[in-house]
Amino acid sequence: MPAIAEKKQVLNNRGIVGIWKNGKSAGKYFYREKVKGRKAYRFIQLPEANSLDEAERLATEAAIKLNETPTPTPTPKVFDPLDLADKEHKNLKLKEKLLRAEKRKANPKIEIEKAMKDWLAQQEKRVSAGEFAQSSFEHKFNCCRHIKNYLKNKKITITSQINEASFDDYVLFRLKDTNKRILIQRELSVLGEFIKSYLVKHKYIEARLWMDGQFLPKIEVRQSDRDANPAINPEDWKTIIDYVRDVWRKEAYKSSELPSSNQYRKAVKTVKRSPEKKSIWFRNMFWHWILVSKNSGMSPEEICKLKWKNVEIVDVGRISNTKAQEEWEQVMGEAQADGIELDMQPPTLKDPSEWATEGTEWGREERLIAYITTIRAKTNEYREIPCNLGHVFKRWRDFLKTQTGQPIKGDDYVFAQIFNEMKQPNQRKIGQHWRWICDYLMSSAKLKGHKLSDRPYTLYSMRSTFIENHILRGTDAYLLARICGNSVATIMQTYERIDIRRRTKELTDIEFGSKKGNPETISLFDE
Repeated sequence: MPAIAEKKQVLNNRGIVGIWKNGKSAGKYFYREKVKGRKAYRFIQLPEANSLDEAERLATEAAIKLNETPTPTPTPKVFDPLDLADKEHKNLKLKEKLLRAEKRKANPKIEIEKAMKDWLAQQEKRVSAGEFAQSSFEHKFNCCRHIKNYLKNKKITITSQINEASFDDYVLFRLKDTNKRILIQRELSVLGEFIKSYLVKHKYIEARLWMDGQFLPKIEVRQSDRDANPAINPEDWKTIIDYVRDVWRKEAYKSSELPSSNQYRKAVKTVKRSPEKKSIWFRNMFWHWILVSKNSGMSPEEICKLKWKNVEIVDVGRISNTKAQEEWEQVMGEAQADGIELDMQPPTLKDPSEWATEGTEWGREERLIAYITTIRAKTNEYREIPCNLGHVFKRWRDFLKTQTGQPIKGDDYVFAQIFNEMKQPNQRKIGQHWRWICDYLMSSAKLKGHKLSDRPYTLYSMRSTFIENHILRGTDAYLLARICGNSVATIMQTYERIDIRRRTKELTDIEFGSKKGNPETISLFDE
């Protein structure tokens, strides 16, 4: 129906007169009134009218003509069953369309790569806030690379393509590249965290998929897969620490000749390198860093974050029986020379391991115990670690003072980068030099490796060494777990790699001599 450009009520609101705005009748005048009892109108053209006023004058005559013509009775519509079925089909399709629209609204889609990028950005913010370590973020980042490669292989690019079977082949896919089953387990753990904390949370996938419990595959991790950080045997540790202290560290103080290429002349020449302060600092720092690592059981992340205010040194003292005897003899000799008789008994010999807190005891020597307060990133719990590192910390503190000429502050990192705004040490760089040193010593056939593992030594191997040594000493597992920030189950499952040869005696002891008598068995009931 064409639009009305102008209209006016006439005949006491019985009808209207107007002019059409568009269509074939554009510019023509008409009279219109409503059909009684129906939602319809009747029209009649007014060709004589040239204005709205003229149309109003002609309205009475037009109304009479309309009423002279009987209103046609509409023929009742007969519904065809096929038409009804078609209508129902259309309604059903419309309903499905609306449901799909609601589903898209409830579960929006996003590209997998963008979703993962956004999630990693959130994780990086958590690192900045101190919620977990940088190394944990790097681990998640590396895991995401493998996850993206898998999804790319499955041609899954957007979240709406993820279904119940999307990750069924992940384990098989990764086993083609690596035999480290524990690594695949950790990747699945990161994948689960990404799905739960990001995709489900933002409704990019349906929550029912995650709640099913079978959405992600499982992989069995064997005990051999857990030996990623084998403990260092005593002979190898002596080789490593002797080389670092006596050879590698001292190289920083010496002038050396190194090859240097000239890119313009395409020639190689030898240049003389003078000792560098950065190299001297780093190699001394590395030496003390591994000493703290091996003798405290702290993780690399904890050592890098350690501050001076978290280290307390206490002189508990020890008794040297030789020194005690010498001191007594000196006092008695001086008294005898002066003609004085002293009724003073010689000192009682003591176990050198016993503390001597009193400063007046015969033969007392300094023994510094370090109490380290730290927090484990995995558990977020504080713990205190007592260890025999007092002299190590003291020596390192004195070295820093000579290098910087500045006093040590409590908020300074123990192993701060003195040439880089006193930032915490670079764990990755420390790990690289550790690998280089171990690879060099291994290639020189100077290291034997752990008897129960063919894996190379890592930074975490020093933590494993600390735990394994305490297990061999018979340290209470509960106490050891508290010191290390682990559970007792983890201590026994992951770190109990005991060298049988070091416990040969208790396994081969022979009871010599004949047994005297047989113990009598007492019966508790009548025969």
